[in-house]
Amino acid sequence: MAEHPLLSRVQAVFLDMDGTIYHGGTLYPTTMPFLDFLKSRNIPYAFCSNNSSYSKQEYVARLQKYGIPAKVENFYTSTDFLVDTLHEEHPAWKRLFLLGVPAMKEELQAYGYDIVDDAPDAVIVSFDKTLTYDRLCRASWHLYNGIPGFSTHPDVFCPTDQPTRLVDCGAISRCVELAAGVTLRQLGKPHAGFLQHASARFGVKPEHALMIGDRLATDIAAGVNAGTLTCHIVGPGADLSSKADVTPDFTCNNLGELQTLWIS
Repeated sequence: MAEHPLLSRVQAVFLDMDGTIYHGGTLYPTTMPFLDFLKSRNIPYAFCSNNSSYSKQEYVARLQKYGIPAKVENFYTSTDFLVDTLHEEHPAWKRLFLLGVPAMKEELQAYGYDIVDDAPDAVIVSFDKTLTYDRLCRASWHLYNGIPGFSTHPDVFCPTDQPTRLVDCGAISRCVELAAGVTLRQLGKPHAGFLQHASARFGVKPEHALMIGDRLATDIAAGVNAGTLTCHIVGPGADLSSKADVTPDFTCNNLGELQTLWIS
């Protein structure tokens, strides 16, 4: 069997989750064989998600329910990229005003940040099921008065197989931007730094990594911007409403097709 010339250079694989390895509560049947394929080739992998509604420990438990033996080091999230960015660019900042779920608050505290209501060094806007009108107003007030602001990711809704529309970080960010008359610093996929920092954590160069996902505007654009190889997943459950002027290196219905393409 011959190895695909482009895929033969891959030293690390980054995977989106919903729409790529599972959809809603259903694990795709090609997921475990593909992860086993990577393990057999000693290729490390990480699940890269903009979704900040879970801590990495919660993600581990979530994937273990699917039978995936994940560990904390198998994840790189928008919260990780936020922390990497703050550490790199603003190491003295320690006080953050956060619009985010309790799990994100705990992760940021574990990284050494104080989550405060007053006199923050920065305002962080993320996915927040605990959002209240008062908190929304307070975030807008800090931003209006010149406190730097960061949006953890641009997604305006969360994918779900339930009959609802889950308002996500991008929509909440737009709300406070309009109220405060400012523009937040946008992080998360498709920012080039997301996969550049993820690659650095694995000790590989971006050009030796592969990003796999179903959303063109975030997953595939992140790979293109960072300089990784990219594979667009377009099978059932994939979010094909996401549009961007980018061209993936590969397009497959599922991970099984990618595995067949890799060695055939």
